[in-house]
Amino acid sequence: MTASIIDGKHLAASYRDLIAKRAGALRDRGRAARLDAVLVGSEDNAARQYAESQGKTCRELGIEYVLHELGSGASFDDIAGRVLLLNTKEEVSAVMVHLPLPGAVDPYSIQRLIAPEKDVEGVNPANIGNIVYGRSSLAPCTASAVIKMIEHTGIELRGKTAVVVGASNHVGKPIAVLLMRQDATVVSCNKWTPAIDDLMRRADVLIAAAGVPGLIAARAVKPGAVVIDVGVNRLKGDDGRMKTVGDVDFDPVRLALGEGGWVSPVPGGVGPVTISMLLLNVVEAAEHQL
Repeated sequence: MTASIIDGKHLAASYRDLIAKRAGALRDRGRAARLDAVLVGSEDNAARQYAESQGKTCRELGIEYVLHELGSGASFDDIAGRVLLLNTKEEVSAVMVHLPLPGAVDPYSIQRLIAPEKDVEGVNPANIGNIVYGRSSLAPCTASAVIKMIEHTGIELRGKTAVVVGASNHVGKPIAVLLMRQDATVVSCNKWTPAIDDLMRRADVLIAAAGVPGLIAARAVKPGAVVIDVGVNRLKGDDGRMKTVGDVDFDPVRLALGEGGWVSPVPGGVGPVTISMLLLNVVEAAEHQL
């Protein structure tokens, strides 16, 4: 028997219904949820496609979406000025900045300017700190998505051993904090950690967020565990075409986990749920501001 698959598309769809309902309730109270996004330049097709897809999804769910496009020559002051202006507008519920930014502009310096109460990506350092203290629900979207996917399996996190592979500021570290808040025993490691396979075999919940294709092999998982794959890697397949894969060697790991285990795929796992968590943050920010 093989492990069950956590279907991110299905889980994301269930949250879309909730988001639409809450967005409708806001409109009934005279305040529409509104997301304003800043896109700098148009050279990165992936960023533009994501922005356009995001707008389409917002409109489907009853969320207003305004895209602010700045030219590729936009300076730090240009981008910062737009973010600070959006912070002051009462009708704007949420603000985000699409990446990448021009090479001379530090993303951190821009993201820290987003007002914490409108920071629906959870990238302002103040919000990261508030997550540690349990004083904000606007957690980084990918971290929130991981927790929702774990909850979907029905596992009780209290007292369980959770291993997080990868410690990036907006993914690995916030995931570790959110797991701690649910009383899991958390081990944070990375691709350089000695004897990492031994650590991973102890995990009741294993989060792969290192950005290393195939890092999590069948020998490194505990039968019956929950494995969430956050990795997004582009590789050339046997047919010469590019494909997206995660950090988990999916088929062998699914077999090794066996009946009672759970594993998320890439694509179709964390990605769709992350988008739903972003839009859930938008309506939650609008509710708090109202």
